[in-house]
Amino acid sequence: MKSMRWIAALAAVVVSCLSFAGAALSLPSDWRSWQHVKSMVIPDKAHGLYGFHQVYVHPKALAAYQKGKGYPEGAMMVVPFYEVAEGGGATSQGPLIKVALMKRDKSATTTGGWLYGAFDPSGKPIELDAKAACHTCHEAKKDREFVFSEWTP
Repeated sequence: MKSMRWIAALAAVVVSCLSFAGAALSLPSDWRSWQHVKSMVIPDKAHGLYGFHQVYVHPKALAAYQKGKGYPEGAMMVVPFYEVAEGGGATSQGPLIKVALMKRDKSATTTGGWLYGAFDPSGKPIELDAKAACHTCHEAKKDREFVFSEWTP
């Protein structure tokens, strides 16, 4: 019986944390006006990051992005994921699948000082476990403050 109460309490904490994470992040309405720094495509639909990616960096984060370190509090990056469209001998972006957001927040100690969020095409938050769904892979780039994308002049 004690273990059932412990599991219920743990589940309540997890749901609370997920709700807080969703409330803590909102998709900035002006992200398309930020500096576009990179494009990438993962054409394999079985891959967890399938899609045509565009990387946008908020002006507050641009100098750090160019150096690969030194992201200030509140720095943000947005990565929309689009369907991969093939046709006429070309590969291009199709309809929007989702939008990912990283925001520098020193209070996010379990995720290297970053908050992670995802939003559906309408801008509605997608519930996720930021540690498992995002940060676990980003840990491979600890030397770059957990940011995969790199500046190419």
